[in-house]
Amino acid sequence: MPEAPAALRELEVACGDVLDAWAGALLRPSQDPEADVSAMGDDGLVRATEALARLGRRVEALQARCAAGVAERSRGGIEGPDLARQHGFGSAERLIAQATGGRHSDAARLVAVGEATARRASFSGASLPPRHPHIAGSLESGVLCVGAADLIRRFLDRITPGVARDALDAAEQLLVDRAPIVGIDGLGRLIKQLEAHLDPDGVKPREDELRARRSLAIWEDAAGMINLRGAFDPANGAPIKLAIEALVGAELHRARDAKRPFDTDTADGAQAGDDRVPAEDRTIAQLNADALADIARLSLSSADAPPALRTAVVITRIDLDALESGHGHATIDGIDQPVSASTAREIAASAGVTPMILSGTGEVLDLGRTARLFSPAQKIALVERDGGCAWPGCHRPPSHTQAHHIAWWKRDSGPTDLANGIMLCSHHHHRVHDDGWRIVIRDRRSWFIPPPHLDPEQRPRPGNVAARHLLAHRAA
Repeated sequence: MPEAPAALRELEVACGDVLDAWAGALLRPSQDPEADVSAMGDDGLVRATEALARLGRRVEALQARCAAGVAERSRGGIEGPDLARQHGFGSAERLIAQATGGRHSDAARLVAVGEATARRASFSGASLPPRHPHIAGSLESGVLCVGAADLIRRFLDRITPGVARDALDAAEQLLVDRAPIVGIDGLGRLIKQLEAHLDPDGVKPREDELRARRSLAIWEDAAGMINLRGAFDPANGAPIKLAIEALVGAELHRARDAKRPFDTDTADGAQAGDDRVPAEDRTIAQLNADALADIARLSLSSADAPPALRTAVVITRIDLDALESGHGHATIDGIDQPVSASTAREIAASAGVTPMILSGTGEVLDLGRTARLFSPAQKIALVERDGGCAWPGCHRPPSHTQAHHIAWWKRDSGPTDLANGIMLCSHHHHRVHDDGWRIVIRDRRSWFIPPPHLDPEQRPRPGNVAARHLLAHRAA
């Protein structure tokens, strides 16, 4: 077998490494190509994956070198004809994209990286080192992938005019060393910090540019969904991101803890395990949406909110017959999509929402929530008992709960007193209204009785108790 060309010797070695790793990973003889992976041990599969990645980086480096050559020969001029046009393409990138079966942007990246890491010729014809020698060395050795190389290249080219050569060289070396460790995502974060360090005078202009691009669009689509699309500068986006992540993190912790076995208080004959809650079934996107809705409800009800928010209310309109019977629909001011009567009952007690109850002729029968709201003192007493959301296993704090009438205000003519009140977060308020759970209070403790379709025996599940009361009960 003839010796491999110089440019392909390292590729030949990488191919041999893949062969050795693949063969060494197999726990039984290879008979069916599609069954090889399932025949590998765990550690062997990882080694084969790593060997293939090294081979892939070698191939990418050669592709970048060839792409730079195609681009150089497609410029035409006195050196010769335009190579890309000879083959029927309008540019080198088009030719390369066709050859690789990839996107035009991927081909352009190969060309840019290939040119930035290729040796150059001086006016006298002497050979000069690559424009970015550290990138070139790591790419050539198979340590750096083309994506990371291009990210570093674009950063260096952007800041070159205002940074000393020694600082640029050190920055290039740092990024090349860290790229295999932190990956492309981590590399992007490091570049932002490095750019601020190397160009401190540019931080404010970049910040001003981001702030000028901030936007938020809100609209209702044809299906009735309220859509949001936004982009925020760091200062405005940070509290939004933190608040949503904190709420979602708490929900994910709750779901994780719900999967663990734990002892339960079996007061009043409830069986052990009755207060376990199912694992979280919402997606991260749904959790984000629920968190944002909770933040908005809290803002509308907060005494510390800006004056404009303290006077803002969501108006829900519903006919009295629909409210009492539970059949029919309601409307929300500013929203085209009607909602069910059961949803109107639920949101009527939500913070920042005012129900407007109408007769069949449209006459206003009840406006506002003054008579039906639990007072601040009553809420304090309910929190003293429940600790936060009373739903079994929920960890939502008092600030994210609402006082709910156990016997509903309109349907059951339930009174607004402590014996008829319970603290629930928005998500579990939904569960009570939508799924048919019943709640009873015995000995200053809540019990949640599931509907028959969830538990045919309808075994009561003990609700949450404020931590200090729970400890006192166990001590007794």
